[in-house]
Amino acid sequence: MDINMASKLYKENSLMTLSPKKFILWLLEESLKALEKGKEAIKYKDIAEQNNQLQITQQLILEIIPLINEGIDGGKQLILLIEYVHRGLIEANIDSDLTVLKELEAVLGELKSAWEET
Repeated sequence: MDINMASKLYKENSLMTLSPKKFILWLLEESLKALEKGKEAIKYKDIAEQNNQLQITQQLILEIIPLINEGIDGGKQLILLIEYVHRGLIEANIDSDLTVLKELEAVLGELKSAWEET
């Protein structure tokens, strides 16, 4: 087994053993990283990289929804917030809109901070 395959398997196994709370935190952290890369791509007018990074961000935040229990206090509102961010990412990607991306980055950052406190 080559080193890249071993590294990939280790990462996959590490993620599978995370608690739902830690997995959501990881998803938020990774989505913020991809969002930052998407913003940079817009600045450099690299449309392919912009699209790639913003689609990664979309996929990461959508992974949060199945982990949320709608029955808990605030669960439905959290899902609506994630859906709002998802729609905003699509629109910002189409329009290459850094202003919208900065707003969404702030929302995700606040969500991440709140999640760390729980």
